[in-house]
Amino acid sequence: MPTSFTLSYPADEFNLERCVRSGQVFRWRDLGDGSWLGVDGERWFHVRDLSGCYEVDTNASEENFRSLFQLDRDSKQITRAILDRGSELRPYMQSLHGLRITRQSDAWETLFSFLCTPNNHISRITRMVRKLAEYGEVIGECFGPIYRFPRADRIAAISEQELRDQGFGYRARSIPRAAKEILGKPDGWLESLKQADYEEAHRELCSLRGIGPKLADCIALFGLHHGRAVPIDTHMWQVATRLYFPEWQGKPLADKRYKEFGDFFRGRFGDLAGWAHQYLFYENVLNWRSRRPANV
Repeated sequence: MPTSFTLSYPADEFNLERCVRSGQVFRWRDLGDGSWLGVDGERWFHVRDLSGCYEVDTNASEENFRSLFQLDRDSKQITRAILDRGSELRPYMQSLHGLRITRQSDAWETLFSFLCTPNNHISRITRMVRKLAEYGEVIGECFGPIYRFPRADRIAAISEQELRDQGFGYRARSIPRAAKEILGKPDGWLESLKQADYEEAHRELCSLRGIGPKLADCIALFGLHHGRAVPIDTHMWQVATRLYFPEWQGKPLADKRYKEFGDFFRGRFGDLAGWAHQYLFYENVLNWRSRRPANV
């Protein structure tokens, strides 16, 4: 049965909208009435955002909600630790108060969601993830049916043509193919990577066709909770060449540079590298257009 609870957080410590719009999750939607509906694994949350007071209806617990957004971690302490190691992040962090790294409960959902992301934008990714989710079982009802994300065996059974007909493009082949590869892994393979060190988890994820270094880092950070993961996409590459490696401007993001920048960032921020990355990444998502030269 659904339960309800209320949480209060200052806006500079937790901003739900920033967390769910910042490219970490794709199963949250704005209902247009000041509330949000989101799914995390077998849990769903209907959240009314009342300017720092959050009223939550859910099939889960307050502890589950707090865990998803890491609300037991002191964001001010994290901010101080990041700025002590990299004062250049100050303007970025000040512009995005309340942004947190999500700690997603279902690594499978995270993995398949990020398989929808290459060469894509957030609104289209969200539509694809929603369509994939509808292959799962119904776990609740709130403004329509709520679906538990399907397991790998169900995704493996979806035909390429069926996904192409739903607008998945070339991902219509890569998503079921990855599911079939995963079925050949030992039981508990993905969950076991939460206990592995970051480097091993990253290598194992990259062993799947269709998952390169960037997708592996996204899955490692949000689904496997490896704080040292630093996903580097076009936006983060712009940050890297603007703030840290100006000599790389105009050069492609080759594997060697990907690793070099990731190692540099991990060396600077340690287990907070992924958290620091999220501020730089999302700030660039919001502002990259204003930084382009006028003649571009």
